[in-house]
Amino acid sequence: MNPDENNEPVEDKLSLSEYLVPATPEIKEMKSIYEIEYEYSDYLHAIEFSIADYHYNENRKVTDKDVISALKNIKENHDKAISFFEKALEKEIVKSLIEPLEYNLLTDHEFTLVLDYVLWVIDNRSWIEDKQAYVKWITYALDFFSEREEKKYKNQFKKFARKMGVSAAQIDMLLLKRNEDDFFDDEDFFGEGGLFDDLEQDDIFKEDRTADDLETGFFLMNDDEKFDFLMDKGPDYVELVQDYVVALAGKNEFEKIQEFYDKFNEKHENFFPLHFIVGSVYLNSDPALAVSYFEKTLKATEEAEDFPPEMRKELKKHMDILTSLLLEEAAEQVEENKMNMQKRKKASKEDSERRTKNQTI
Repeated sequence: MNPDENNEPVEDKLSLSEYLVPATPEIKEMKSIYEIEYEYSDYLHAIEFSIADYHYNENRKVTDKDVISALKNIKENHDKAISFFEKALEKEIVKSLIEPLEYNLLTDHEFTLVLDYVLWVIDNRSWIEDKQAYVKWITYALDFFSEREEKKYKNQFKKFARKMGVSAAQIDMLLLKRNEDDFFDDEDFFGEGGLFDDLEQDDIFKEDRTADDLETGFFLMNDDEKFDFLMDKGPDYVELVQDYVVALAGKNEFEKIQEFYDKFNEKHENFFPLHFIVGSVYLNSDPALAVSYFEKTLKATEEAEDFPPEMRKELKKHMDILTSLLLEEAAEQVEENKMNMQKRKKASKEDSERRTKNQTI
């Protein structure tokens, strides 16, 4: 476009909302684009590519919080002129959306859902203890990293995932790369000539789809909704309880963990998986407290009539080993602190003697 008299591109004076059309009543009923991502692949790819490109080529220190802030600002101010967005990342994202919006009509409501979807994807990576969990992953997934950088990223990711108890198969799935063509239409699989043209979708996804839908719905909840959901349904969804507690620990929200633990334990007494999960998140920060939760785990299994004795025996064996290691580490830490204190006292005494000697001279 030709610049105007102020040398500002005409498109910068427009707003993203001018590229959008009003939503129909049917569209307004949509809550999410989950499971129909392929219909919005142009916009999703544009956003994700701009984030990865900015991280890799412009700012290696950009964090997930920076991306969240940028997306929320665009969401809240898409009716403002494009020149309104001053931060470099916001500009990159906004300008990346102009071309797909020009060629494919999108309603204002769908635009919001697209941004919400990317925000959900970012939240899905929040269990990883890294301020750049999402930006590193999308940079990796869209193949920006060099061979050496990619190897380093995969090794770090696998190490942390194994620490969190993620299986090898799940790790491989989480490390799958994708590009714009990975947002498939159902017809690619189930249509005539498709990969599964002789099968029904429900025959393949019947069991896994339910769990997948639940997991997605859970991550779309806010923290209060997750709290309430797990307080009611937690015993049936142990993995979601673990995800929730681990995510809180990753944000150092241990008071919230304790609140959840106390209320959950009141409602679902002696639910031993929660004792174990909470103990696990305290392993590094408070080994003694972790041991106390592991002891509660053992006690709860002893009172559970349906818990197999052989499993209880095996659990106790592993708990004893872990407890012994933790206590050894704690003892070593106490001894180390004692030695450091003695060194400081000795250094302080020597310093005092030097000052006294200097004053005498």
